[in-house]
Amino acid sequence: MSFLFITIIMPSLMIIGTAHVIDLSSPLEGYIRDFEPTTVALELDRERWFALQTNTKSTNAPFFLKILSNIQKYLGDYFGSSPGSEMLVAGKVANSLGAEIKLIDKAIVPTIMGAWKNMPWIELWRMMKEGIFSFIGRGDNNFGNSMASGDFTKELNEFSEHYPVTKFHLIDSRDTYMCKNLVKLFRHNPNGRIVAVVGEGHVDGMSLKLQSIKPKIVRLRDLLSRKNNTFSFKVKI
Repeated sequence: MSFLFITIIMPSLMIIGTAHVIDLSSPLEGYIRDFEPTTVALELDRERWFALQTNTKSTNAPFFLKILSNIQKYLGDYFGSSPGSEMLVAGKVANSLGAEIKLIDKAIVPTIMGAWKNMPWIELWRMMKEGIFSFIGRGDNNFGNSMASGDFTKELNEFSEHYPVTKFHLIDSRDTYMCKNLVKLFRHNPNGRIVAVVGEGHVDGMSLKLQSIKPKIVRLRDLLSRKNNTFSFKVKI
């Protein structure tokens, strides 16, 4: 009696959630190397990737984008890691492994502009009332505690509740866009092994949309637990 074994090839995908303002280069490199990817997909577009590689800044960016960039730079300086450094690390690891680098995110400037133009008055008023620094803890320990644990569930839930339209443009629509690009990569190479390096805020949305291919998920807290050195989180505004 003979048996026919049919092997169903499932795409191999790992989604790694990072924080743009923490030095996670060592654990990030370890997870990528362990997975042995053929492709490393980054939460970037061509303009941002070029700017990171050349260390240049756009002078024509919208005011809202400049505010976000300045906040990220402040936190990056405080925690010892410049915004986007985790993407540069992922790119270098990809090159050392001979893996392709793919940029899967939307162009950020029109995305920010779309969020700004479509922002309801109630969200704009709330943002002005609360102040931009409310997004990073208002100077108390809340943000530091979240960074230390790698769990931003509370902050993301509050952001979703208070700024649903802005969240749709800045997070949800980009989740969908990046997932579509990952699916395209697998259609081009069904046997590929892809590591997608994205911000922690995109992990839940992307993993849900791609649940049919059962991606392996590495959360920010996993990177933090694998990080060799420790540091104290104190946000001072």
